[in-house]
Amino acid sequence: LAGCLGSGDTEGDDPPQESGGDNQIQTSYDCDLSERDPISELPPPVDGPNDAAVTVDVFEDFACPHCAAFATGALVQLKDEYLETGDVRFRHFDLPIPVSEWSRRVGNAARSVQDANGDDAFFEFSVAAYENQDDYSWQLLGDLAGEVGADSCRVLSDASNGTYGQVLDSNRQTGVERGIEATPGITVNGTLVDPSESDGRYEAVSSAIDANL
Repeated sequence: LAGCLGSGDTEGDDPPQESGGDNQIQTSYDCDLSERDPISELPPPVDGPNDAAVTVDVFEDFACPHCAAFATGALVQLKDEYLETGDVRFRHFDLPIPVSEWSRRVGNAARSVQDANGDDAFFEFSVAAYENQDDYSWQLLGDLAGEVGADSCRVLSDASNGTYGQVLDSNRQTGVERGIEATPGITVNGTLVDPSESDGRYEAVSSAIDANL
């Protein structure tokens, strides 16, 4: 299978996450991890102009190795090729399978970065997270947040409390409605792209973009 496949309903599974009691997590940061009010709505992060002729939507799970390979490989190449023209925009949607407990933790962290620091910071954080996927830890999430200018403690709090869980669930439902069964799931102007991995998905997505220009 050319992607990460999950099963079952994962909605609403963002309780405070360990360890040490009182929602404490093990990092070098001295953070107040008090739960914030849940955020129910947040638009998908966008890279590219809103009036672009072509929209590439990528449904991802931050713990999926196939997503990491795409985000740090073919997607970088696609953005390098198409963003400069202004004809294509790329949008991120969360589709937590989940692959591991980090699927939703990192998803919440990334959306916390987006909400406070904008879409550019979100994508910078996302790529850095994927590059370090094998080493996920609470310390890493705090460090990566700080590197993109976000408040590490806010991000750790949101990640541990699942502040953006409803946003992730809404994104996931959108993916299900589009017939996406594995991550990364990619649509170009709403049409699902064949998930062949022979070239890391670059050729399939590029061809679909060109067909819509």
